[in-house]
Amino acid sequence: MSAPPSQQEQQLRRDPNFQRLPPERQNQLINRLREFNSRPPEQRQQILNRMETFEHMTPQQQQAARNLYGRYRNLPDDQKNKVSQAYRRLRGMPPSARNELLNSPEFRDHFTDDQRDLLRGMTDLNVPPGR
Repeated sequence: MSAPPSQQEQQLRRDPNFQRLPPERQNQLINRLREFNSRPPEQRQQILNRMETFEHMTPQQQQAARNLYGRYRNLPDDQKNKVSQAYRRLRGMPPSARNELLNSPEFRDHFTDDQRDLLRGMTDLNVPPGR
């Protein structure tokens, strides 16, 4: 968003759809907007890029992405870090090399079948892990 945060908030409050929401939902959205605007510019851009990618997915891909994110979110923190690092390593690889690495002894020794399946799904959809 190019408008200053205070103007964004005013625009949101004037939106008729926003005004029809229950007050607690309005507060949640205002808080999310404030939290978004408090992030560094590169993080905000990353979030916007993810949103745009998601917007261009088919409904089936969106549901798959939601499922993958839910699985990722349920991992313990140490495993999330490990999966995130592996995702960064895998995402730039061609599919054949990526599959080879996912099926390699290195990955079989360091990741569970479920984690490798999660990584495969994330890289197939190119869905980065959430924060």
